[in-house]
Amino acid sequence: MTQEEKKSHAFSSEQLETVYSMIGSNEPSLFSVLQQLSKKYDEETKLQLTKEFCLQCHSDENSRVGMEFLYMNGLYTELKTLIDKNTLSTNSLNKELADIYSFMLNRRVNKEGDLLKFTKDYSFNVQDPTVECLIIFMKIYGYFQRLEYERFEEFQEELTERLLNIDNTLLRIYFQIRENELLFLFHWKKGQVKIARRYGLSILENTLNQEKKCDMLVDLGLTYLFEDYQKTMDYIKTAEEIATSYQLNYYIKGINNKVIPFVCAFHGKTEGVKTEDTAEKAHLLIKSGDIEKGISILETLENKTPFQEYYLGIATNDIDLLKRSYHRFLNEQNDYFFAQLPKHHIEKREVKL
Repeated sequence: MTQEEKKSHAFSSEQLETVYSMIGSNEPSLFSVLQQLSKKYDEETKLQLTKEFCLQCHSDENSRVGMEFLYMNGLYTELKTLIDKNTLSTNSLNKELADIYSFMLNRRVNKEGDLLKFTKDYSFNVQDPTVECLIIFMKIYGYFQRLEYERFEEFQEELTERLLNIDNTLLRIYFQIRENELLFLFHWKKGQVKIARRYGLSILENTLNQEKKCDMLVDLGLTYLFEDYQKTMDYIKTAEEIATSYQLNYYIKGINNKVIPFVCAFHGKTEGVKTEDTAEKAHLLIKSGDIEKGISILETLENKTPFQEYYLGIATNDIDLLKRSYHRFLNEQNDYFFAQLPKHHIEKREVKL
């Protein structure tokens, strides 16, 4: 079950009355709604009731901010409904934002649309900081999709300036989460883990999206890969608990078949660890001493990733393979963090990179 599939959440008449009593000509801001619901309900109920408010609200501002709320919480079916509502609005800003969120939703759900082409060709109908911030975010996402993380620095000053002009509290919070996600990835991939962790922890404190929590917990755990096995596993196990609680089967499978086997193999703690992933199965075999079997599995893989070349390099003690893995991490993936995997083995052999 995904976050979006929680939409079937059943409400009591008292819960619905709480929401409907706030809707009308003098309705509170979406941020105030969240605050009021926080006093009475658990996190999941609060999320679902706020979703209901977004779909029924009357004010143009709540309808606009509601699209960001639904998008950032993975409630895509409801987002489509709210986009359609805003498309028919007489408010020009609502209509423009509906177009932008429609593009974002199509990319997220159908994997269609070129971010950099969209932003390059974009013609502003309304000069508004919300629109300006979203376009900047989309440009950065486009470059991050190309693994060009360093391009973030080109937009950071402009983004900060535009964010200061956002006067809606909830929108500012969600845009800050967006920026923190970018900053986390930017610093993590540069190997600046202490800085990255600050942004990751901030995301965990501010998001209601359980899938986003799982992603961030796993990534935060991996930032400790070279420092602290137990801390790495604690974060990953917390992610697994959330995924199990919310029936996020995609995350459960990924954590159990890829993440945990990878971490355990790296630290040589292979006893009792199982996986259905071919490469990680080979990794576990190599680290548990069954090197020939691990090699034979890896050699069947075509178009090996830098990780798989690293596994094969440590199994065969092949410096050239380790060097190739290292340079591929840097040149193809722009990833200075995981480039440390082959780098450590190369340096142990006192070989120059």
